[in-house]
Amino acid sequence: MNKEFIPYEQALELKELGFSNSYAPNNYELCIGQYHGNELSFPLPCATNKMLDMGDKSCVAPLYQQAFRWFREKYYIYHIIIYRPHKDEFDAELIGKGLTNFSEDIIFKTYEEAELACLKKLIEIVKNK
Repeated sequence: MNKEFIPYEQALELKELGFSNSYAPNNYELCIGQYHGNELSFPLPCATNKMLDMGDKSCVAPLYQQAFRWFREKYYIYHIIIYRPHKDEFDAELIGKGLTNFSEDIIFKTYEEAELACLKKLIEIVKNK
């Protein structure tokens, strides 16, 4: 199940960009995981649904789908991962409002590699805005 969560390094970067449990309207999409340092944990639900604060090295652990949804809703940037069956490889692309199309030059052997490359590029784009 840990493969469903974005890596700790990217979760920290999203925290710096403003991603948190509080962005979800009416708390409809709270993160079920959190990082304390680079350790992923699944706290028991509590009355406030707030993350346990363990300092600067703690942050929510969003699922990949939550992170990509956040970029779509907040920045209007979409990711596309295309499988090339004749080559048995994946391409990664980003498109969005005011964004020059990004197409990763690197060809990926797995969907997960392409997905992580998209996430890293999305973070880079938003940091540089």
